[in-house]
Amino acid sequence: MRREMHLMRQVLFFDTTLRDGEQAPGYSLTVDQKVELALQLERLGVNTIEAGFPISSPVDFAATREICKALKTAKTCGFARTLRADIDACAEAMADAANPMVQVASVGSDIHMRHKRSVTPEQVEKETLDALDHARTVGFTDISLAFEDATRGDMAFMTRLIEQGLERGITAIAIPDTVGCCLPEQFRDLIAELRAVVGDDIRISIHLHDDLGLAVANAVAGIQGGADEVQTTLCGIGERAGNTAIEELVAILNSKQAELHCVHDIVTHRLVDACSTLAGMIGLEVPRHKAILGTNAFSTEAGMHQQGILRHRFTYEWLRAEDYGATPRVAMGRHSGRTIVRHRLASSGVAELDERAVDAVYEAISHAVTPEQYESTDVLVAAYRQALDDLATAPAPEPTEVPE
Repeated sequence: MRREMHLMRQVLFFDTTLRDGEQAPGYSLTVDQKVELALQLERLGVNTIEAGFPISSPVDFAATREICKALKTAKTCGFARTLRADIDACAEAMADAANPMVQVASVGSDIHMRHKRSVTPEQVEKETLDALDHARTVGFTDISLAFEDATRGDMAFMTRLIEQGLERGITAIAIPDTVGCCLPEQFRDLIAELRAVVGDDIRISIHLHDDLGLAVANAVAGIQGGADEVQTTLCGIGERAGNTAIEELVAILNSKQAELHCVHDIVTHRLVDACSTLAGMIGLEVPRHKAILGTNAFSTEAGMHQQGILRHRFTYEWLRAEDYGATPRVAMGRHSGRTIVRHRLASSGVAELDERAVDAVYEAISHAVTPEQYESTDVLVAAYRQALDDLATAPAPEPTEVPE
């Protein structure tokens, strides 16, 4: 049965900050940090939190165990390869989880089978089905079958394996663009094709990488193709160029709801705080121009823009900074012009502005090493009063002789 795409539907958020995000170079977290972030993600409204890859290290095992104890509402997921030992480690680490989920990673592409694993499709099929059977044997009832490198995969092979997985009770399939090579239209068509295979009752989760800067665009395309869930990270961290940035995708779903017909559970005004917590833990320097999070994301210095904003905020502030936990800023600098100087002075109670003094203040701002200091009301007003004093005490100009 084809889904009625014009009806409002929920997009689930599966956060992999603590697994794919954290495994990137330089982003390692302690057990306590991972638990703190998991609780913050739960407050943020994330539906599923991938706690880690328990068999990969003692830290991941301990963190998964402690996260399972700490979470109250979000579902906890453990990551496993198609190995019984991996699944056993997940089961042991997640023994205290109220509703444990396991994501079993199989292989989707021939290039990974041949050059990474040195296995045949038949071997992949056998080990995957054995892993799914074992997952149910050890007590998992929520099982996601993931296909690494799915966007370069063989559709016939993946379809056959999915159908056999459905017979074994899988509740979801996860489709990664592992190397970030897909274009949005291609990814949308892939998800639509898979949706036709699995029907409406199986969750399709999508996992995108940002190697071409298309992770968020591909996430939107996947939703349009029929995906139920997107695997995201705070600040978009992850392998190589990173994953789908939760803050950017949420902003799109919020602002394009009429076109995408989607709702979600994310508490949007907590996004910046959650991302800032992560950035502080891993020493991440967020680029100034980064959407939603960057210091310039809701700031402007250009005089023409400021003039529009001062008259009607949404001439340029199409997104409300406060909706995401950020603060809008009209910056003082050499590009800002005199309008903002007049506005700030008038707002500070300075009446009947002297344009010569305004010019002097603007010149000072334009040549200042740190023009942001003038954003302080006290500094700006003091500079204006000093300009008035300088004008009052300046010697009168010498009269110009006019030749007879």
